[in-house]
Amino acid sequence: MFSHSARVRAAAMAVLALASFPRSAHADPLFDAPLFNRPFYIGAYLGDTDTRGEAVESGIGRFARMVGKRPAFVKTFHDLDVDFSDRGWGGQLVRRTVAAGSTPYLALDLRFRGAPARGLLDAINAGRADAQLARMARGLAGVRGTVLMAPGWEMNGRWDYAWQGIYNGEAAAPARYVAAFRRIVTIFRREGAHNVKWVFSPNVGNPLARRSAGPSHWNWYGHYYPGDAFVDYLGPHGYNGPSVWGGAYQTFATVFNGRDSDNILSDLEARYPRKQIIIGEFASQEARGFDKGAWINEAFATLRQHRNVIGAIWFHTRKEADWRIDSSRASVEAFRTVMRDPNVRDSFR
Repeated sequence: MFSHSARVRAAAMAVLALASFPRSAHADPLFDAPLFNRPFYIGAYLGDTDTRGEAVESGIGRFARMVGKRPAFVKTFHDLDVDFSDRGWGGQLVRRTVAAGSTPYLALDLRFRGAPARGLLDAINAGRADAQLARMARGLAGVRGTVLMAPGWEMNGRWDYAWQGIYNGEAAAPARYVAAFRRIVTIFRREGAHNVKWVFSPNVGNPLARRSAGPSHWNWYGHYYPGDAFVDYLGPHGYNGPSVWGGAYQTFATVFNGRDSDNILSDLEARYPRKQIIIGEFASQEARGFDKGAWINEAFATLRQHRNVIGAIWFHTRKEADWRIDSSRASVEAFRTVMRDPNVRDSFR
């Protein structure tokens, strides 16, 4: 246990790290003492290659060698046609993830064979995916341990996801999304999949309003919230990607708690104080003149200040940009430093 003076010193160092962004992370005195004063769980999306059943265990091992600890969560993506039985590829992937010591974190794409490109939420609410959902639930009920499930992530976005509000009646969409989310959870519970825990995963801000609009805009994230009885964790997504989406290079605090993000991190804590938060996706690209290691430093110093946040999942792949942890030496060294914290756990619960 740390003395009172040591805890005060660690808190002061966190403030110093925020004030001095950007700066070389691996030289920051913040990490002379443990960063987190509570258990914290760091996970990863490992990329397409390492999220296949035959590869996931070796992918988890590579991640552990890179940063010093196994990811507590391993995120994967699935549509409603996936077979989660012990014979299906999805079921094998989930079970091998568990066998490797990590908790599966499943992003559930709400599309299915024969689903409409528009009006997807109406189709789900009419029962057209009930059979697929029941089959999925029975498959996951046989998995030992907790499985996290995030249905229809980034529902308030404006990109090519058929469950987003812009494709489902706009102002009428939040109510349709809520009904679909509740229907999915109800089917899983009816089928005995009580080990599946549910994550509500909006995108930061309001990509339709492109400014701080809050509850006055129909697409505000809170209008999509399914209700406390149907949500176990909150899992917002956000990225620092100026070359992808334009704008300035942003700190983690700006991405997740700035005015144009509708101050989503603080807002989630205030509106749903009994719900723990696991950042569902986050990452930063490299950019000339900025230190990605310092960005990571500031991100975890910020997360330390939000006690409802118990974990975060890094999007460790090259997609729209190079989001990988090892995109630079400074980046991977900063991440390794965070993972050395004894309060960063490699096993969830």
